[in-house]
Amino acid sequence: MFHKKFKISNLGIRKFCDWYNFRSYNRINVKSNNNKISVWEEKKNFLYLFWWKIKFSLVVFFVAHNPISVVAEAKIPSYQKIIDENGIKVYQSVLINYFQYQVQKQEYITVIDTRKAAIKHLTGNITETNERKVSKKLLSNFWQDALTRNTASHKVVAMVNGAFFSTNDNPTGIAFGLKTDNNLITYGYAIGKEYPGQIRAFAFRPFLGIARIQNYTKQLFSHFPEVLGALHPLADKSSQKYLPRTFIGVSDLDNNGTQESVVLYSSNYARQIDAIKVLRDFRCRTIAMLDGGGSTGLIVNGQSLISTNRPIPHAIAVYAVTNSSPK
Repeated sequence: MFHKKFKISNLGIRKFCDWYNFRSYNRINVKSNNNKISVWEEKKNFLYLFWWKIKFSLVVFFVAHNPISVVAEAKIPSYQKIIDENGIKVYQSVLINYFQYQVQKQEYITVIDTRKAAIKHLTGNITETNERKVSKKLLSNFWQDALTRNTASHKVVAMVNGAFFSTNDNPTGIAFGLKTDNNLITYGYAIGKEYPGQIRAFAFRPFLGIARIQNYTKQLFSHFPEVLGALHPLADKSSQKYLPRTFIGVSDLDNNGTQESVVLYSSNYARQIDAIKVLRDFRCRTIAMLDGGGSTGLIVNGQSLISTNRPIPHAIAVYAVTNSSPK
């Protein structure tokens, strides 16, 4: 950043102002180069330098304490905004066209302001047995289901895959729990059996601007109407391999003290640490890993940006909302 190159000193300020041709500072340079300036002119030079030091200090302080405060406006250099609709922004990596090991990397970030947009959990048909299971369908079929929920005030914009599940069964169980529309589907068949101490839960309250990711507890299902089980972002799911990945994070992008923004990461070619780094760049304080590999998929406005042919039991649909009343 510039404050490392131009230190807050008289010489540093002079260099910076010369570099950017700040005219209001030119008088200092001119008069300082004149050996016959008066005492009064020298005092004015001092006051100008002092004023510039104050301005530099404020800028440096702001940048240091708000390093990505303008992320929602796509100021991260490696991403460009491709969708902006009523609380939903989708960013695309500008590196999307580079090839590595014969694979074209695709990477997208979906940012949702839960006060303005709606997140919906969609599932296949649920079998009413002692251990509830969910039938699978393609992400494209889930998209068609989401379209049927469109209204004059709600329009589906984006969709990703979500829950972990068994690829061998259909219908299948949900590994780490799911609750939607205040209806408990399951606490998760893998609780106490897989990834001890590494199970997380994503929970939110629709339209109240409250979202969180925290350690999995059954009590969380009692406190939130929408809960999705997930994994710690560093849980070993072939962590060092470049694979399709779906991650989720929550962020306080407007700096009001409440984590109102949900950030979805979708890539066809990434390590776990790559997903974590990107979500950190988008100021996510807490992060969780959703199902990845062959399950990873992303559809935006009907276009499959990351394609998958694997049937899945659960998808996350994101709706743009033109008013604040729930559907």
